[in-house]
Amino acid sequence: MNDAKLFNRSVLRRVPHFCLSIGLLGLTYQLPIAHAQQGLVLEEITVTAEKREADLQTVGIAISAFGGEKLETVGARDILELSRFVPNLQIGAETSDLKVMIRGVGSDNLEAFSDPGVSVHIDDVYQARPSGGNFLFYDMERVEALRGPQGTLYGRNATGGVINFISKKPTDEFDAAVDLGVGKEDWQRIRGMINLPIVDNQLMFRAAGTFAERDGFQQNLVPGGTEGNDTDDTSLRGQLLWQPTDKADILVSAWLLDKGGVGPVRKRAASPGDDVVTADGIPANCPDCGFIPQPVELRTVYKNAPESFDLETDAFNIRLDYDFGPAVLTVISADQSTDLDLLQDSDQSPLANGEVGGTTDTAAVSQESDQTTFEIRLASAGDGPWEWLAGFFYLDENAFQNTVINRDPTAGADTNINVLHDVNAESTAFFGQLSYRIGDAHKLTGGLRYTEDEKDALGGTAVTISLPNGFVIKNGAQDHTPKDDWSDTTWKAGWDWYVNDNSMVYGTISTGYKAGGFNFGVEGAESYDPEEVTAFEIGSKNRFFNDRMQLNASGFFYDYEDLQVFQVVDQTIVVRNAAEAEIYGVELEFVAVPIDALQIDASLGLLETEYK
Repeated sequence: MNDAKLFNRSVLRRVPHFCLSIGLLGLTYQLPIAHAQQGLVLEEITVTAEKREADLQTVGIAISAFGGEKLETVGARDILELSRFVPNLQIGAETSDLKVMIRGVGSDNLEAFSDPGVSVHIDDVYQARPSGGNFLFYDMERVEALRGPQGTLYGRNATGGVINFISKKPTDEFDAAVDLGVGKEDWQRIRGMINLPIVDNQLMFRAAGTFAERDGFQQNLVPGGTEGNDTDDTSLRGQLLWQPTDKADILVSAWLLDKGGVGPVRKRAASPGDDVVTADGIPANCPDCGFIPQPVELRTVYKNAPESFDLETDAFNIRLDYDFGPAVLTVISADQSTDLDLLQDSDQSPLANGEVGGTTDTAAVSQESDQTTFEIRLASAGDGPWEWLAGFFYLDENAFQNTVINRDPTAGADTNINVLHDVNAESTAFFGQLSYRIGDAHKLTGGLRYTEDEKDALGGTAVTISLPNGFVIKNGAQDHTPKDDWSDTTWKAGWDWYVNDNSMVYGTISTGYKAGGFNFGVEGAESYDPEEVTAFEIGSKNRFFNDRMQLNASGFFYDYEDLQVFQVVDQTIVVRNAAEAEIYGVELEFVAVPIDALQIDASLGLLETEYK
């Protein structure tokens, strides 16, 4: 088969033949930079990417980590801005969901029947339908972005990588803070947190909240029309920590997110012949099918339907950590629900219903997700040559989505497309990882994971066409009941070489897997297969000039089979399996503190991808 090099934004959307991204955090002033006898030095960053505390520079994983203070200092106001700081990371928002791509791996489709390719965790809890905003960057201990498959360390399989949001936990000292912000487009934000010791060294409480609003910066040329890309967000997080003994921690936490307004919106692309009109001013290419002229400016649109957006997510988690001495037991039970309702103008026509050639097309989406997760891990503790972790993960999710597309032209047939997805998903996994240090210079790592996924569903697509003469045509049904299951064993092998106290080299070979699903837009709601990836990576982490400069580098090659590709066919979303795909690239991350109170951060990502 001939190779086809396709150009676009990511592997799942016909990624570019060559992609170059450069991120510069800029000149950061008054950062918490550590001092030592030899002078100014970079601060050591502690991460828990491998489920134990470790120095970022000693972990054989391509990982970027940012403390809460760093995110505040560089002015990161929203989760989407994380893309500026991590090489080969792209984050976008559409309706309720975050679309995360790492090294071109992820998913452009987060409908109810699809799984994300990059796992998002909030305080160690997997997010089946990730949603969020600026609240994920407030009162945070740390944000970690791990690149590459991580199935042997985490509860949910992740082909592209993992993003961890780790909030600050209650402490035994009183603390409180509040800040206000204002900006363009009437942007306003208030944030606050309070930490209360209730019973000395035993019971502590911490709460944090944010409220932000901003006018839409998308200009609507229809008088009185709604303007998208606005902000109306409220979030609250509360945590109660009980330490009955010096070996046990019990953390009860809950959080709430409410997003309203018009929300993130799309702009319709121009169509061939848009600039050709008849004597009546109607587009000549198709006077009654929605292909209409579009304003040239990126953020200028025509929308005559009153768009709206309402998203609410609430979560409740209980976590137990118990220190047995040689090992630490962690048990996490979590329940979470997400409800979304939105109305979008799908034709973006300047001609409203009632005008010659006018139409008012809308898309209404109702989405609900209820997920329960349970995870148990036992991880080694201490400084011996052996490091190990064993875990069990269970996910039970019901994801419901109803999308109704109405096409209501002034003349011609009225069309109603009603798409229903009601999917029950159950995933069970056993995973573990074992490492052994050979002296002070080498560490060998091996990991294994077994995953079983089962899904059953109800749904389909029903189309109703009402002709001007009163005749009604109906096609399709919503009574498809597909059921399928998949399983896979994935693994990881790695070698770390600690060249000296300031430099290390690592190499890994790992595999990843993402479950299949159903296509309700085709006859019989056929299944699509899981996708699998084999990833090869080498990297190096280094510090120079008495810990005043840091340079980390990695190179990688991914070999994909049955890549899941998102498509729209006849106005219906489907997922197909491509034959094979390849990804390779390099990444550089640079940090330096040349003078007091000044830190320079920069990153470089090169990515080349190819369908086979």
